[in-house]
Order: sequence, then structure tokens, then C-alpha cells
Amino acid sequence: MSDLPAAAWYTDPEDDSQYRYWDGSAWTEHRAPRHTQPEHQPQSPQIRRPTRLVADTFSLVGRRWRGWVAPALIYLVGEAVAVVLMIIGANRLLMGELGEIWDRVTDPDFDVESPEQTAYFESLEFDLSLVNFVPMVLAVLVMLVLGSILQAAVARVALSDLRDQPLTASEALRLALGRIPRLLGVDFQVILIGVIAVAAVGLAGSAVPLLWIPLIPAFIAAAVYGTVVMMLAYVVASVGPATPSLRYGVRLVRRRFWPTLGRMLLMLAVLTGFSLVIGLVSTIGGASALAFVVASQVIQAVVGVVIAVVALVAVTIIYHDLGGESD
Repeated sequence: MSDLPAAAWYTDPEDDSQYRYWDGSAWTEHRAPRHTQPEHQPQSPQIRRPTRLVADTFSLVGRRWRGWVAPALIYLVGEAVAVVLMIIGANRLLMGELGEIWDRVTDPDFDVESPEQTAYFESLEFDLSLVNFVPMVLAVLVMLVLGSILQAAVARVALSDLRDQPLTASEALRLALGRIPRLLGVDFQVILIGVIAVAAVGLAGSAVPLLWIPLIPAFIAAAVYGTVVMMLAYVVASVGPATPSLRYGVRLVRRRFWPTLGRMLLMLAVLTGFSLVIGLVSTIGGASALAFVVASQVIQAVVGVVIAVVALVAVTIIYHDLGGESD
């Protein structure tokens, strides 16, 4: 009986980063890569350059625009519904006086310091019954749900394009609907963490005023870090694996926080400049005409959704470059 090992692939004695085939009697020249990194540890891919990120973002938006037209239109309709609900709720709280208030503040001769206006506003009464807040709560829920659909659909389309597995618009929308609970979960976690952080900083600073000196910069730094993680967490909740989204976002930016922050700030600067230009153009001339005011608001709403789509695509590209997984 031979004491030699059976024919199989073994670690290459000359290079432990490779496998080498043993034919039962001698090593052959057949080799294969040996992946020693555990599967649960993400790779560290190269993040694309900032200028290329901007170019690729707008290129992807233009290439796959059909994928987010439907969710964008749904979001715009929901935005209009939310505005109507807010107006209804505000009118109930003001006991039907909202129309009169609007007429007064839009009057060209309106003077808030005049005795007549002062007396009117001081005479206003409010009905703070819980039922009057229902329309406002519904408006917030509508925007959260439809915002989740838009977020998930855009991330789906963008990531599928980056991985050469394009989805149809209907497929992306169908998959986005299934991600609403996870995205709402991230919303509530972010709100809860923010409330707790503000309350903790406020209470600590009020108890010991000297604590404001280290607490304020620490709070700002934590807010910046949390914003970067939150943006990635929404992509995780949209397309990522079944794992806590915020924790996954923290793992993605580990040792790559500054490059990630820099790219996000660059996209923010680009989109802010674009928004300011559109806003300036849409308010030039005819500002007092009601039709122009309505048209201007519609244009700004559409531009706002377009900017949101571009921002979501950029964050999805960053997520992809950081090695983010998909389901």
C-alpha cells in the first residue's frame, strides 16, 4: 500500500495563495486561486473617482429613466394628496379660518403690524382635538410610504444596471413594494435615534452647561457620520440582504468614511447648484399671477423629484463601489 496522498487539489507548497493539483504521485503544473478571506468579510473594491461618479450618475439616470418614471409620478401625486390633507388639517385646527388668513396675507396691502391685523390674529382660536391631527398624520404616512417606493425602485433599477442585470419598470416597482416595511423601519429607527440624541445632549448640557463645549462638536460629528451611514442604510433596505440596515451601513464605511463623505458632498453641491438655478429661473417675472405661482410650484416639485432620483442613483453607485450586496 502507498503512503502518498490521494489525487486531489491541495494548497500549493510553493505559494499558499493558490491550490495545486496532486496526481497521486507528484505535483502537476495545474494551479487555481485559493481564496482565504472568509465570505462574511466584504472585499475592498476601488471606489470610482469623484468626477467619474458625477458623470456615471447622470449617464445612468439618462440611460434608465423609464425605470423610475412610474414611481416618480406616483410620488408626485402622493405629494399633492399630502398637501391637500395638510390644508384640511390646518383648516380644522384654525376652526375654518385658514381661507381668511390666506386672503389677508396675500393682500398687497397686508401690514402685519397694523392694529386691525394684530387684533384679528390675536383673536384666533385653535381646536386641538386629536381628530383634527388625523389628516396631517395621514399626509406624513403617505409621503413616507411613497418615498419608500421611489427609493427602492430607483435603487433597484440603478443596481441592476451596474451589475448588467437590467430590470423592467414593472419588475422594479413590484420589488420595491416588497421593501416598504424595511424602509419604514429605517425611517422610524432614524427618527428614534435622532430624538434620543437631541434629548440626551439637551439634558446633559442643561444639567452641566460646561458640557456644551465638547457636546456640540461631538453631536455635529455624529450627525455627519450618521447621515452617511443612513444614506447607505436606505440602499441596504431597498436592495440589500436581510440584515440590520444601519449596522450594514456602518460596516460598509469602515475605513472608507472620508472617501464616501467626500463623494456625497460633491453630489450634494452639484445638485444644490442645479436646484438653485432652476428655482431662480422659475421665479423670474409674473410672480403675482396665481397661474404662474401654481405653475412655478409644479415645476419645483418635478425638479425636486428629479434631484431626489439623481441623488438616489449616486448613493446606489457608491453602495455598489463599496462592495454592497444585493438580495
